[in-house]
Amino acid sequence: MRWFPIKLSSSQSLLSEVIFRRPFWRVLILVSSLLATVFGLLGPFYQKEFVDGLMQSKNSFFYLLISFASLFFSLGFNVLTNFLGNRESLIMQRILAQKLYVHTLSLRTDSLLGRPVGEIVSLYATDIPGATVFLEQSLPVGASILFPLILAPYALTHYFGIPLLPLLSVMTVVISLSFFMAYRQSRYFFNFKKLAADRIGLVSEWIQNIRTLRILGWVEAFEAKIFKVRKVETENRILMVTNGQAMNSISSSVTFILNLTALISLVYFSDQTVTTGTLFALLWIVGVFLTRPFRQMPWFFTFVFDSWTSLTRIDAFFNLKNSDLHNRPEQFHKLQTLAQTPLALRIENLNLQIGAHQLLQNISLQIREGEFVTLVGEVGSGKSLLLLSLIGETGASFGRYEIGGNDTLVLPLDQLRQFFTFVPQEGFIMSSSLRENVAFEYGLSSLEQDSQILASLARAQFEVAGERMENGLETEIGERGVNLSGGQKQRVSLARVDFFKSPIVLLDDCLSAVDVDTENKLIDDLIKGAWKNQTRLLVTHRLTVLEKSDRVIFLQEGQIIAQGPFLELLAHNSQFRSFASTVAFDDSRRATENQMSQLKDSVSLAEEKLASTDLEIQEGES
Repeated sequence: MRWFPIKLSSSQSLLSEVIFRRPFWRVLILVSSLLATVFGLLGPFYQKEFVDGLMQSKNSFFYLLISFASLFFSLGFNVLTNFLGNRESLIMQRILAQKLYVHTLSLRTDSLLGRPVGEIVSLYATDIPGATVFLEQSLPVGASILFPLILAPYALTHYFGIPLLPLLSVMTVVISLSFFMAYRQSRYFFNFKKLAADRIGLVSEWIQNIRTLRILGWVEAFEAKIFKVRKVETENRILMVTNGQAMNSISSSVTFILNLTALISLVYFSDQTVTTGTLFALLWIVGVFLTRPFRQMPWFFTFVFDSWTSLTRIDAFFNLKNSDLHNRPEQFHKLQTLAQTPLALRIENLNLQIGAHQLLQNISLQIREGEFVTLVGEVGSGKSLLLLSLIGETGASFGRYEIGGNDTLVLPLDQLRQFFTFVPQEGFIMSSSLRENVAFEYGLSSLEQDSQILASLARAQFEVAGERMENGLETEIGERGVNLSGGQKQRVSLARVDFFKSPIVLLDDCLSAVDVDTENKLIDDLIKGAWKNQTRLLVTHRLTVLEKSDRVIFLQEGQIIAQGPFLELLAHNSQFRSFASTVAFDDSRRATENQMSQLKDSVSLAEEKLASTDLEIQEGES
């Protein structure tokens, strides 16, 4: 059951959303706290009447009952105030977390401005709970501080005739000091969260790349960087704890100072007769009732400042926007049947600019349904950006963008992406079973889909029996595919594409980690075979693939320089011919290096066998 809409009003600040989103419950917290204060002050008054009655030998048991009931109700309303505050905090955490999740999904990579993963994780783990401290702590605790500080001096004046000036002067000094100490503490808290986010980001990067760091010999330098951040974080924590202890010491001393001030005022400045009941009630109000507000006050200010910094960090993340020139609708609607047209894709005047850099310029394409197109060009020519632009993962603008005769610019992104499957150069692998990785679904049991999954793996040249998958489709693959080679990751990703069979397949240099023989089989049996009726766009750097494609698109500095069949481009375009020569030289060099590596492996294996044979001969002789 949903208690609230996901979308929050953009016209209101995040602070007002937190404080005023559910106004009835916010007011109920204040009313509950006010009633706790009123009943808390009635208790000492009736205790005074009870004690004075005892001293005068009167029957004052009725006052004791009223005093007990008053304190009982005060305690009950205090518990209710805290309960409501915690409940509203949890509800608001759910609202903010859901909004943050939706916003994170809506942001493209270029919109995140290089923000590390650790920073985004810290928003969920630290700042959302911190932001809702306004409801969990600040609102209920603030009310339980404010009402006693207002009503207690009035009660002392009304009950005992104590002048307000001495008491209010001491209270003002204590409040000011608490405010100053709390402000310092909030700065330490802010630095604590920021430094923790930096450390989490570094540790996350370290864990994800530990094997590469070890191979390159960078483990020690990277760990030194983590320790340096941790040292600064520890120093800040020491200052935070020291300041916190000072705050606690000050708040602990307040009770004695207030008691002394109240007693002096009662004795020297009040016209009332000092009785045992008067002293008892006075010490109860000052020494017990006002103790908690003054103890809570420094931390109240601290939590307010800390919540404010969390809200500021979250609000800054919410202010990150995609610089889209096209405003797509958010509502998913049913798509009509694709019009029968020979054009699978039609793009006119595609442009992409990030900052001052024009990355794609005046791209216009018409790709037939079922056509196999390869994209080539130097590194940074815009090949991958073009594929990402087709699925709405960049801020590219389009003069026209149609799929099967349908205007995609009026479609929500989720609906646009249903036309595509995408394989990045480093295939995405989940930490789950091989079956779940291909079907892309957690908790998938062994069903009749297994035959389809195995067939897709076979077409992707991934033979389960020959790939060290001891448990078949049940084999668990480690986090980020740690148990798989680069070529295995790419082939599992290709099997996933085959399993889902979307109309348009985007392949971003996803054959780079497989050997030449496997590449030829994938091209012939899968990309040109099983997928022959699907529209295919492949980014590649291998000339052998270009010969097998229907059309080659040659990009340079974000523009299409030439396009056409491979042999035609070689014959008529000097720029492409020069590019192809460079690629051919690189391919030849890599082939030579692979042959040398295979030769070294063969020699090493022969030496190991020879050494083993010599050892057996020596053992036989002995």
